[in-house]
Parts: sequence; structure tokens; C-alpha cells
Amino acid sequence: MIRIGIVDDHAIVRTGLCQFLSEQVDLRVAAEGCTGKDALEIARQGDIDVLLMDLSMPDQNGVDALAAIRARYPDLPVLILSGFPETHYATTLLRLGASGYLNKECDPDDIASAIRTVALGRRYITPQVAELLADSVLGTGDQLPHESLSERELQVF
Repeated sequence: MIRIGIVDDHAIVRTGLCQFLSEQVDLRVAAEGCTGKDALEIARQGDIDVLLMDLSMPDQNGVDALAAIRARYPDLPVLILSGFPETHYATTLLRLGASGYLNKECDPDDIASAIRTVALGRRYITPQVAELLADSVLGTGDQLPHESLSERELQVF
């Protein structure tokens, strides 16, 4: 049984996820929260195998929460489920330690599959994210080389 923590600031999203995941024989929602601080508390309690977390939340966004969780609980798989398209955040979040990234427009079965994958210690990569990663490695994206630099890399450059 894979125990899941869900952190999303929208109650309707948490309710829908709980209902869908309750229909899966091998998945169980063990904790819920609505803020980045809740995500840290759920991770601290240690009663979950996978944390499913939104990016846009009050008080502490998902990026900051991910960094804090990675620093304290590096082995806890964190799966990001966000309304933002993959092109905006997916590769960056994977580099920051997320175990996977899904857009909220995905099929619910993809969420269950992703949870199972990251619970095994693997990363979950959608075909769209795989293409973005390949483009960044191969340098075949539409960006000029300097456009892919972070803000800090630009400052140093």
C-alpha cells in the first residue's frame, strides 16, 4: 500500500484526488494539506511514501517547499501536480529534486501511474517533459544559448 500526502490549496482538487485515489487498491491518501508549511509538516510526520504537491500555494510556494523538503527529507518522493504547463517549470523542478511533474490537465490514470513510479524510487517523466529535457541536453530548443541561463548564471556571465 502506497501512502500519499496531498498538498493543494484548492479543496475541490484535494477532494477529487482523494476520491479518485480511493478507487485504487494499492494507493491510500494518508495526509492532506493546503500550504507549503503543511507540506513540510506532512513530510516531517513521516507517515507517507509519496508527496503529491501543487506549485502555487499561499504562505510558501511549491518551489520553496520542495527545496525545504529536499534538504530535510531527501529520500521522500515529491510529485508536482500543477496548473502551469510543463514548458514553464517541469525541467527546472526536476533539477531541483522533484520526482516528477504533471499538469493538472492530465488523465487521472497518469497521476496513479506517476505515484506508483516515484514510490519505486524512479522519476516520472511525461513524453512532453522528456522532449523538453532532450532539447535542453541536445541544444535543439528554440532558445539561444544565453536564453536558457538562470538569473544567477546571467549575473555571473
